[in-house]
Amino acid sequence: NSLMVCRSNKSANVYNNQIRARLLYRDEELSGGDQIMVVRNNYFWLPENQETAFIANGDMAKVVRVRKEEERYGLRFAEVSLDFLDFPEVGTVSCKVILDTLQAETPNLPYEKSKQMFEGLMLDYEHLPSKKEKMEAIKIDPYYNALQIKFAYAVTCHKAQGGQWDAVFVDQGYLTDEMVDLDFLRWLYTGVTRAKRELFLVNFSQNLFASTQED
Repeated sequence: NSLMVCRSNKSANVYNNQIRARLLYRDEELSGGDQIMVVRNNYFWLPENQETAFIANGDMAKVVRVRKEEERYGLRFAEVSLDFLDFPEVGTVSCKVILDTLQAETPNLPYEKSKQMFEGLMLDYEHLPSKKEKMEAIKIDPYYNALQIKFAYAVTCHKAQGGQWDAVFVDQGYLTDEMVDLDFLRWLYTGVTRAKRELFLVNFSQNLFASTQED
């Protein structure tokens, strides 16, 4: 029950890749046992009549199984089975995920990629007579509703908000004296308060720590 908190998606990607390769010995793009985070709200995949109405941005899940992988609309998809950590009562959920977001340096799927997928879907449903019918078909299309995910061993501070872990590692990242402002202090406060038991500060400058030497 641990987490690395980073200042950018790029840094989180580096940590996630190293953790998977060096600690978990995983070389597949996505494997059973991987811990992932959903990075955009999704209302499509949960069974009906559940108390949990939707999968929220920030919800974490464990990958149970990775099945069919395919490429469509310039994106790569996989069919997976997931166990959601915050609502285990729903059981294992089978769904599609977008693999491209795993390594994206943006918080979720970039606008250009989303637009590309939408245009491809519009072509798939061009046989429908009206724009309204096309939009209704796209709204329930499983590819359009595929979960956008990232690995959840290391995440940005924004994605960690609202959760707590037994052990938290906070990586300062690149920081100059001029960058130590109110926004940074808010980021730091949010990061360190994610820890319930142990806190580890990584790559922090000694200049951030006040001297307590006596005169």
